[in-house]
Amino acid sequence: MLFSSLSFLLYFLPPVVLIHLFLPKRLQNPFLFFASLFFYAWGDARFVPLFFGLLIADWGCGVLLEKAEKPGPRKCLLALGVAANMGVLFLAKYFGFIAGAVRDVFRLGISYNVEAFFQHRQLPLGISFFTFQATGYLVDVYRKKTASERNLFSFGTFLFMFPQLIAGPIVRYSDLSKALHEKRRPASTALEAGMALFIVGLAAKILLANPLGAFSEEMRKLMEADTLCAWLYMLCFSLQIYFDFLGYSTMAVGMGRILGFSFPRNFNHPYAAASVTDFWRRWHITLSGWFRDYVYIPLGGNRRGTGRTLLNMLAVWTLTGLWHGASWEFILWGLWYFVVLTADKYLLDRLKAPGILRRLFMYFSVGVGWMMFNANGAYHILPMLRSLVTLRWEGHALFWLREMALLLAVSALCCIPPIVEAAKKLTRRYSVLRFAVMLTLLVLSLAALTKSSYNPFLYFRF
Repeated sequence: MLFSSLSFLLYFLPPVVLIHLFLPKRLQNPFLFFASLFFYAWGDARFVPLFFGLLIADWGCGVLLEKAEKPGPRKCLLALGVAANMGVLFLAKYFGFIAGAVRDVFRLGISYNVEAFFQHRQLPLGISFFTFQATGYLVDVYRKKTASERNLFSFGTFLFMFPQLIAGPIVRYSDLSKALHEKRRPASTALEAGMALFIVGLAAKILLANPLGAFSEEMRKLMEADTLCAWLYMLCFSLQIYFDFLGYSTMAVGMGRILGFSFPRNFNHPYAAASVTDFWRRWHITLSGWFRDYVYIPLGGNRRGTGRTLLNMLAVWTLTGLWHGASWEFILWGLWYFVVLTADKYLLDRLKAPGILRRLFMYFSVGVGWMMFNANGAYHILPMLRSLVTLRWEGHALFWLREMALLLAVSALCCIPPIVEAAKKLTRRYSVLRFAVMLTLLVLSLAALTKSSYNPFLYFRF
């Protein structure tokens, strides 16, 4: 059940919000937990027992971690909990890919049927977000940064809450612990702000990301025959994935506000970044923060010299690529960012390169990265990148550029922070204008949903 589907917008979200709002405190978490289970089961009920088993294991492990006092048992409990989460993630997402790679490289007698069973079966929805969130909770309890959650329904609500279960943001228990234990009846201003965020996110997904995606698919078909189409494809897909993920993250934050929770920000105008390094401080902030706190810093961060720092960066970006998908194109995508971030940090930074040069390097690096990200096979990467520099012209681009001009202009303007902030300030100041804008965006989004069957979600596969 996608956030941008009519079944969710009309039949699931309104009754859940209304019932949750008027329930007594002791029933809010159980209701939200079971509503989230229903939401997940609607997408794929086969994996509910798997997630419920992980939920019980993580809850019990957290309680035992807090009770244990000796370092040895605590380390064993943490290792067991992390192994359970990462083991399920490995079997569900990576075993088939690694078995195939080992079979091809070492010519081992691994049964192709075994490999295919793991590699081609449907991935449990949200498995990467769920396991990372649960693992972060266990590590925080082990480090005594947070107390364990003793109530199973409260813990289940933290892990299973439907606004962020499928696409994030990756929430830490400390972000939600207070709200989980108090009566959640948001003030009218918080409800209004939450609804506004949800509508803006929905509009970004339906009115911008979806048509950009349709155009990017057309450009992809023509990119080998027309160089300008290749560049237009890079531009369209870069904007599509931005508004697709921004839209879902904004809807998640908005629903969190409506339900009385404060989710962390996941985007901060990433296309306004001053460098590649700055881009990754602004894009998918919760994922970058997770790898920083639970992988990069424990490995030593940048405290052990340049060589060790580079090795740590290599490990983090290889894992970041694998987190997005078990395939060679995602590994190459992660290695690409390791290379360009190294160049940004150790070359452009030390040479004190002009700001405009670093921005141009950022835009080119990110654009190429998105083409690799969407390559659908590592063997497609080189032909796609070659199409950017092979000078071919068939005139297709001019026709499509006329069709896309208004959409590209509006999308580009929505990526500029001063314009976005000015629009926010204006609608906050005039309530009538705010109501009119939100109503218009909602009506246009619902109308577009009823007219079009093209409604992909790029991060649904993670």
